[in-house]
Parts: sequence; structure tokens; C-alpha cells
Amino acid sequence: MRPWTAWRARCARPVPRRATLGAVLLTAACAAALTPTTDDVAPGDVAPGDAAARVIRVALSSAPSARISATGEWRMYDTGGESTLLRAGGGDVWTVQTQRGSAYLRAVRADGVPTEHRPGPFVARPLARGTLITLDGTPYRGELALIPTDTGMLIVNRLSLEDYLRGVLPREVGPRTIHERAAIEAMAVAARSYAVVRIAGDVMRPYDIRSRDLDQVYGGASTETALTDEAVAATEGLVLTYGGRVVSAPYHSTCGGSTAAASEIWQRTPDQPYLRAVSDRVPGTDRYYCDASPRYRWETTMDRATLAANLGRYLRAYATLPGGGAPGTARNIVPEGATPTGRVRTLVVTTDRGRFTLRGNDIRFVMRTPSGALLNSTYFTVESERAADGALTRVTFRGSGWGHGVGMCQWGAFGRARAGQDFRTILRTYYPGTTVEPLD
Repeated sequence: MRPWTAWRARCARPVPRRATLGAVLLTAACAAALTPTTDDVAPGDVAPGDAAARVIRVALSSAPSARISATGEWRMYDTGGESTLLRAGGGDVWTVQTQRGSAYLRAVRADGVPTEHRPGPFVARPLARGTLITLDGTPYRGELALIPTDTGMLIVNRLSLEDYLRGVLPREVGPRTIHERAAIEAMAVAARSYAVVRIAGDVMRPYDIRSRDLDQVYGGASTETALTDEAVAATEGLVLTYGGRVVSAPYHSTCGGSTAAASEIWQRTPDQPYLRAVSDRVPGTDRYYCDASPRYRWETTMDRATLAANLGRYLRAYATLPGGGAPGTARNIVPEGATPTGRVRTLVVTTDRGRFTLRGNDIRFVMRTPSGALLNSTYFTVESERAADGALTRVTFRGSGWGHGVGMCQWGAFGRARAGQDFRTILRTYYPGTTVEPLD
């Protein structure tokens, strides 16, 4: 067993009723690792052929309670799956609840009859292949682990890597046609590689990957489609490698004409030879493979209230505010410096309390749209309007692309697929120097 695999197994074990100091410290360390990170630094590459990489643990949500059922017979186990807590049939609903401030949980039947509090994690597991476990009505393949934390309960879906991808691709590619199948296959390989690297990531954390867009959007079994299932099956076990190592393969919606090197976007990420700028221009034309994207070109306007809300809520996470107080009234927002692909390198925000510099992808997390969504990209220009007192009243961002811009451009891949390129060609284009190899 690899060291990180051993730690994973240990973190899944509960604190005994008469816990030793070592057990308490281990549980505290595991609980400390529950907090998601928004660090953009990609994990290191991993060697292919690791059998443990075939099962993935997906963090679904955190909640004080969870309603569990299944489409067929199932069981719930306590102490991390070691003993049977309850037996249930298809459609039977049990609600798992936390005991505040402890590592104990209990399950309550629909008619209100509870089990006793027992040490977690609890594990809900189907008895037959094809039976789906449901969480608050949403079906999932594999099993659900319900892990007590200081603030409630972390719910983790443990399932095969291939089944996980069946729930990822529909959410990541959206409705597509058979003419774009090569792009979907390319996405399957990229998403599988991204997941494999994260399986070998933080050894103390009780999950490998998150179910939202900070990692890969995952919707469980209800989101699966025939076309995306076919793409997963056609590429089963295939990953991207560079120099004999499985690589992290980031992707984004729309590059806007050119992808970016990793260091253009993520300040703490060193450049990788397979994550460099790639032109999306259609050879011999002034068209781009991704120009059918609805956000190939875009415009976002922020009024004074939106700017104030953004700076007040998000700026302190990316800049030091004088005295730790409010950022003040915005006076100027100016791009300074461009990356090799024309993206904004730094955005300088001047207020009546100081001058603050945002770099790379951090810009998108502060300059959010009026709806609260991240700014589409860092590929933009800025136009400002001011009041008589010099305060900004309106800022308009005009830009190209959607997403961070590193790795595969999804809309570009769709365009390349419609032009007849196969999935291997698409992957070689967006991840230069990589090869497609089986995981085993």
C-alpha cells in the first residue's frame, strides 16, 4: 500500500469510544483537512498504473443532516463501514443527523424511529449492482460516506473513476451532437487525467475532489447521457502523460483566440511544457475554432454599487487593506501590463484608502459580475466613468473568452471535432508534447 493510500484508510476510521491520544490527534488532523482550498497550484503529476486511482472520493456537500434512500435494497454501516447499523429496502428513507460537537451520528427512519448515536463515518451502500443510493433525492452510483465534522457532516460519494466521469461530462460539456463526439472523448481523457492527479493529492483529506467548478462539476447518475457515456466507454482508462507521468489537464470553456500558459493566469504555478499558449485560429482563415461560443466576445458593466459590493466582499482575500478595514470608494481601475497572449497581467484598483494590485486569475474573483459570477476572463479592456468628485460610477469590461484560459479550450475542441479532428489530435494540440496512454 502506498503511503498516501494508508493515510486515506486511517482517516476513514472513526474515533473509538475510548480513544487514545493518537486516535484523537489523527481525527483532528483529518478534520482540519476538510476545508476546501482555492489555491490554483496544480498537484504534482503521478505515475500511471496506480490501482488505487481507480476509485475516487467526491465531496458533495456539508450539512447538519442528510436524507438517504436507494432504488433497491441497501445497508447503512457505522464506524466507517465495519458494522451494520440498519437494513433498508428500495424507497426506504433514513435521515442521518449529527450529534453536535462530537464524532457521533444517528439515523432516523421516516416514521421518526431513530437508531442510537454511533461513531461515524456512516456508509450507505447498495446491495446489488445497478442500485443507486440517493442523497436528498439525487441518485449516485457507488456509496455515500457521511463524515462528522466540527460544523456538521461532510458527505462524500465513493465510486469508480469511470462512473464518476459519467456524472462529470454532461455537466462540463452541456448538450452536444454526435458531430462533436471527438471533443467529448478528448474531454473524457482530460477529466480522467485531472481526477487521477487529485486522487494522489492531499493524503490527509477524506475526499479527493470537489463536485463543483473549483474542480470538476459533477451531477451524479441523473445527469448521465448516452452520448457522454459512449465517450467515457470509448476512452476507458486512457489518460494524458508527459515524460511517463499522468498530468493534471486543466480545461476551460472558451480561450477567445489563444490559450494561455499556466504562469499567465496562476501566479504560484510554474510553467509546464504541456501547458503553454496555443493558437485557436483556423489555418488559412481569420476565424477561430471557438468563435461559436456565446462568450467568445463579451461585455460586462458594473455600476458604483456593484463595484463597492465586490471590493467590500472580495478584495481583502487578495490584497492587504490598511488597518483591516473597508477598502474605500473606487477612484480608478487600470490594467497594467499584458501577458504574452494579451491577457491582463495586473489590475490596479485605486480607492480613497489606497492602491491595490490584483494579479492573474485573482482579478476574476474580485471583479465579479452583477449576478456574483466570476468575471469571464482576464482577456479584456476597461472603460471607466466618473462622478464630479472623481469616484467611479461605472466600469465596462470588454473581453474575449470564458474561463482561466489554460489547457484545452472546450469550444475550440467542439469546432475541431466538427472539422474532422479526432480526440487524440485535439489533445495533442491543447497539451503539446503529451501522449495518450492506458492508466494500467
